[in-house]
Amino acid sequence: MDVVVSVGRGLRVAVLGGGVAGLTAAMELAERGFEVTVVEPAGWGGKARSAWVAGTGRGGRLDLPSEHGFRFFPGFYRSLPDTLRRIPVDGSTEGVAGNLREATQMLSARSGRVGERVTDVSAAAGTRTPMEFLRAVGLEAGGRGLTSEELLYFANRMLVYMTSSDERRLGQWESTSWWDFAAADGASEEYIKACVVGATRTVVAARAEVCSAHTVGGFLEAFSYGFLGRGEELQPADRVLNGPTSTAWIDPWIRHLASLGVRLELGWGVERLALSGRRVTGVQLRGPAGQLRELEADWYVCALPVHRVGSLLDCGLAEADVELKSVTGLHTDWMVGMQFYLTQPVPVTHGHVLFLDSPWALTSISQAQFWDCDFPATYGDGTVADCLSVDISSWDTPGILYGKPARECSRAQIAAEVWAQLCDGLNGAGRTRLHEGLLHSWELDPAVRNLDGPGPAVNDEPLLINTTGSWAARPRAVTAAANLFMAGDYVRSPVNLATMEGANQAARLAVNALLEAAGGGVPAAVHALHQPGELRRLKEVDAELFGQGRAHIMDGLPPWKVSARV
Repeated sequence: MDVVVSVGRGLRVAVLGGGVAGLTAAMELAERGFEVTVVEPAGWGGKARSAWVAGTGRGGRLDLPSEHGFRFFPGFYRSLPDTLRRIPVDGSTEGVAGNLREATQMLSARSGRVGERVTDVSAAAGTRTPMEFLRAVGLEAGGRGLTSEELLYFANRMLVYMTSSDERRLGQWESTSWWDFAAADGASEEYIKACVVGATRTVVAARAEVCSAHTVGGFLEAFSYGFLGRGEELQPADRVLNGPTSTAWIDPWIRHLASLGVRLELGWGVERLALSGRRVTGVQLRGPAGQLRELEADWYVCALPVHRVGSLLDCGLAEADVELKSVTGLHTDWMVGMQFYLTQPVPVTHGHVLFLDSPWALTSISQAQFWDCDFPATYGDGTVADCLSVDISSWDTPGILYGKPARECSRAQIAAEVWAQLCDGLNGAGRTRLHEGLLHSWELDPAVRNLDGPGPAVNDEPLLINTTGSWAARPRAVTAAANLFMAGDYVRSPVNLATMEGANQAARLAVNALLEAAGGGVPAAVHALHQPGELRRLKEVDAELFGQGRAHIMDGLPPWKVSARV
């Protein structure tokens, strides 16, 4: 995208927070001629940034890279890829989007490999059927015990959600847990594990009992359309970056923002907002050495993470808009990245792995196969050939090694427990993918502190969880303050999920609201999720039924409850 007409020339914008939302807002505003300053206390990119294991580089190599969690760019992302394409990278006509690589497979790993399934999720596989989607997420009759009736009922659940009107999604499914929507009570252990819990814990780090069907159903709907090759932009269902996130994306982004004239101030955190009536007049900042200063602007975009926003409510934010107090009702949980550095390449599969039997709801990806570098020549001491990047999504369930939840384990115990759960899912039936001889070292996200005590463990970068009814508590981009706008993955947006796409969309919504308040300008595109025309009439019928207080026409009892009534 070329630089837009400078509608904002001479107008100053302070962007509070340098994560995906803050940097997106800064880019959109700078392209429109605004004088933008971004302040960020910890690191550019927020939860999306990479970290480095200090002191591990030898012989001119870089330190070993680590991540808050592996980056995942599903096919239904449209707003974020648009931003990536506009970040220049030498030698790439697609900008940073040229650093995306297709992950062509998905592995559903099972304990002892019993019921393991590898699914081709590549764009080259062509047109797929809904049944192939169910198989892709590890669902198939037989094998581990999922019956044909259970499989068909889960297909019914997907069809009910996909044909539900917007009115029902917000009016009924938003207040219904995924557990209840999927009729988990009384179901078999395999149905609960594969259809109910697997869709929440391993993907959005939420318990099915509390996460809304509006969120989980929406994610599965969006992902399934991508897998089926449906959408306004036909993209691979699964993409990853070709290097550490900061190297492949965040660092070029920061250089591009600087070239646009954005002032980037790292190490500065927001202490307090100053107001006069319904206008923000300044922001008090605290610097890396504890010093205080004021930042003044004409407009303000608050792109702080949700757990930081809450701490500002008594420091001017609630005075700006009392309704923002609702964010204290939003819930967060832990979805934490851990990296295992291996002495040999171990490309488990060419894509993501879902460990459906893992009590800690693990997912993983073997990174070196996607990176455009010689891993041992680039990172560490020359003996590290691969990085198995893992997300730990359940921190309250006892593990298989120590019988304790992750929150109660030391860092070393977490490493041993995660390794044991990985081995349980990948080894067996005559094959050993992982063994101790492969393990060079490991790194757990440093945002998790105090695991070795004393006191409870702390996570400085938790993830928003869309619990039932949480949509009403999530703020809009527009606030009651005339010159303050909200951005972040917790702000209401079409994707309705705490993701990089959600953060990007929220920033675009904030920018558009600011442009309208400033007198106009070309708005930033906010891409809606795909809705197939073939289902439009069914949704219209459902809107009529919902308005009459009636159930969805295809919504019925599961077979295990029907048989119980007989």
